[in-house]
Amino acid sequence: MFTPTRTSGADPARILPGLALTLALCACETESPAQNPTRETLPNGTVLVRYPGLPAIDSVGPVVDEVDVDLRFGSAEGDDPDLTFGEIRGVEAASDGTIYVLDYLAAEVRAYGPGGEYLRTIARRGEGPGEILEANGILLSGDTLLWIHDHSQWAIMGVDPYGEEVRRFDKPVRRYGYIWTGVFDHQGRYWRSTSHSDEARTYPPEMGVSTGSARSYYKSYDLATGAIDSVYVGESTYRSYTYSIGGGWGVRGIPYEPGEIAALDPSAGLWRAENTSYRIARTSEAGDTLIVIEAGMEEQPVTAEDRSAYIEGMLEGDPDMRRRYAEEIAALMPEVKPILGGLSVDEEGRLWVRRVTPDDAPAFYDLFSEDGDYAGSVRLGFEAAGPLRIRHGHIYTWVTDELDVPYVVRAPLFGGGAER
Repeated sequence: MFTPTRTSGADPARILPGLALTLALCACETESPAQNPTRETLPNGTVLVRYPGLPAIDSVGPVVDEVDVDLRFGSAEGDDPDLTFGEIRGVEAASDGTIYVLDYLAAEVRAYGPGGEYLRTIARRGEGPGEILEANGILLSGDTLLWIHDHSQWAIMGVDPYGEEVRRFDKPVRRYGYIWTGVFDHQGRYWRSTSHSDEARTYPPEMGVSTGSARSYYKSYDLATGAIDSVYVGESTYRSYTYSIGGGWGVRGIPYEPGEIAALDPSAGLWRAENTSYRIARTSEAGDTLIVIEAGMEEQPVTAEDRSAYIEGMLEGDPDMRRRYAEEIAALMPEVKPILGGLSVDEEGRLWVRRVTPDDAPAFYDLFSEDGDYAGSVRLGFEAAGPLRIRHGHIYTWVTDELDVPYVVRAPLFGGGAER
């Protein structure tokens, strides 16, 4: 099964105490197991790269980069409206250090200097050229074109660094999520994942477990010609559990469900993986497998303690949940947990593989070149509340404090340089 956008939402973020993190890491293994990989070309032309192992999520050493914040700006008091964010939905950065921030509630895109100082507002609420209504994402193309995704207008518009609209096109995929996940490739095409199901929905749904399926695609739009095309990536399946609530009903997903994750490679094709094993494939648009990365990694079983914790958590957090329902859902859990949490490709063409980590542990990523060469691992010293933008040797994103106040953060990657 295949679900490209199947990644869990980020938790409210906080900066981790540096001293506690350092002490915890010093007690861990310091040697990297990512040594002596084998590389072979299979009869069908696929290149298979095998790693006997990769650094553990709590390891330290020369191949694990500890990434900590070097810039944080925003305001909890609200005295300066230009530094107060209601709900951040996108952060981008140019090569000169200019940082662009999309505030969904204010319907504004603002520009800030490399030190976090306010420069100007380049997009405001409205329906005219360069104006937005409900924008949930931004994406910088080079240093001179900022794409803004406005799902209220069903449009994607491109503005220059001062907010002048220079391009606009209608969304080829009429759907949207909390944060825009579209991608522009190196051939001048815009890509967005989508899915379709022919299964009819019934209301009210049947009580108990149900299974559904959908066909998954990546749809492209050629900015030069206006041509629309799509790449079929497989059929996804999913299970859910429906239970009665008084005169109504509620629906819960099954925890730890297996599935496929994917990321578009802007240079060509897709990276795809099953989230329960460390086996990642790069495929062409035609579906040919070009490279496979494998790494020795133990399965993570779903334990009796996991099932019990889920039951008690549901009973505590949902007043309408009955113990019988929670127990039936827990019994449907698979035998093993996912070990991969997501895939993405940065501006250098590197594949970022996010490992699944405990709720109280920092996020951990493995990096690979387009040819499958391991380029090191990255551990965040903070919890990101949004997707990471890897730009010019830095990570840009946002965090929230204990009161859910959002702040923009920047963190140097590999000591501030993009090379490793």
